[in-house]
Amino acid sequence: LKQQAVGGEGERRLWGGHNYDPYTTSGLASEVEYYDKWQQAYRFLGGYIDCDFGGGGGSHDNGGDEDGACARWMMWAAYIDPNYAGGGYDEYFSDDAPGALDCHSPDTDWQLIGVYRQEFYQFIEQISKHVWAIDEYEYIVALAGLEYMTDDDCFGVGYDENGEQLYAGVQPLEGGRFQMGLYSDGKCITPNTRTSYTYDDFAEKTDLNLGSKDQTNDDAFHQQAYQYWYATQEYTLDNLNTVYNDFRFCTSCVDYPTYQDGYFIGDDGTDDDDLINQCWKFYSHDSFNCDADCIAMGSQQGSITWINYNGKQFGALTEGQYTAEHDKNHLGDYGTSSSTSYGNDHKLERLKANLFLTVAGIVFVATFLAFAVARGSSKKKAKSTSRSRSRRLLDSDYQGERRSSRSASRSRKAMESDARSSKSRSKSRSGAVSSSANSRSKSRSRRSAEGEYVPPSERSERRSSSDREASERRSSSD
Repeated sequence: LKQQAVGGEGERRLWGGHNYDPYTTSGLASEVEYYDKWQQAYRFLGGYIDCDFGGGGGSHDNGGDEDGACARWMMWAAYIDPNYAGGGYDEYFSDDAPGALDCHSPDTDWQLIGVYRQEFYQFIEQISKHVWAIDEYEYIVALAGLEYMTDDDCFGVGYDENGEQLYAGVQPLEGGRFQMGLYSDGKCITPNTRTSYTYDDFAEKTDLNLGSKDQTNDDAFHQQAYQYWYATQEYTLDNLNTVYNDFRFCTSCVDYPTYQDGYFIGDDGTDDDDLINQCWKFYSHDSFNCDADCIAMGSQQGSITWINYNGKQFGALTEGQYTAEHDKNHLGDYGTSSSTSYGNDHKLERLKANLFLTVAGIVFVATFLAFAVARGSSKKKAKSTSRSRSRRLLDSDYQGERRSSRSASRSRKAMESDARSSKSRSKSRSGAVSSSANSRSKSRSRRSAEGEYVPPSERSERRSSSDREASERRSSSD
């Protein structure tokens, strides 16, 4: 935000005035046509400071500026769905809803009706009254935040380290967020960046107060409610920002179910006659038209989200603005901020998908590593087995070679011995053969002399026959 301001028209230009024609509304949906309550939606763009309109909500007991504080406004936009088919609640909230609450997206088909401004405190309070039950975290946080910020635009709180006056007021931030800031001037437009103090050093936490209609008497609930209440009351208003984050995105104008100060209107807050149109509530409680000059001021201060107004672009895109779905925030245990899904639990489904992919990836990596280790071990074992087999084969071959060489040596020795024996035998044989040859040659010479060859077998038979004859003659003589 700008650090200083001047009066009148110069001050307005400093805070972003661009002299657009406030009555040029071509490109906007007609404000006088009838639209079904279910085809209407809204979103807030963010807070901004305007020193020309309203204001006066300052408290200057500690020496503040007598001219009054600069007003804190919440800028919000209203839309209609030209494609609405008459489905009522189910058109946007059933499991297979054909419609989409995406008026925050630059690609939306929703048409802008207009942009409006409402007193900042009043805007936060109006939502808290009609959309939550008294025992819901959001309701507790909303009331705790409202108590802590107060409904003053600017008020004196004390002095800095150098004795200079400090003032406090709602400080609009980038992206539609806000906190309690400390300022150096009574208009609360110049943040004090020199002091180390924060709003927490001067403000006191308040006691739990759930409103005049509070009928809760559960000690356990009250104990938890106190935890949420005290955790919310700090200068960044982080829990309050978290609870109201959803309303920066396209929100149905119909509060379903509808509450009044934490309790159902009617039996369950869903009867058609009991439903409240929140856009009408805003407009009937100190909301005013915010023309192009007004939008440009918020855009120049850097505190509103993107919007296309009559063909002109203002503000800055925020995370999730290009999608029909966005993160829905809620208060977690002990006052901490957390987020869940918007619509039909889309984020939960994404979380499940991401978890599945993560687990699948871990299992895949673990399986791959196990396979790699097993394969490496198998290779080592195979190599070891191969080596031992090779060693055994080599040993067997070596032993076989040794046995073969020994057998060959023994064979050679036996052959040499046989050779020597055969030589000696051949010598003796040669002598016998020669004597045999001499006798055979003598026989042959005898046979040659007789002129007839008689085989040895016949000679034997003849000798046997002669012997038998001789024996017979002896027997007969006897």
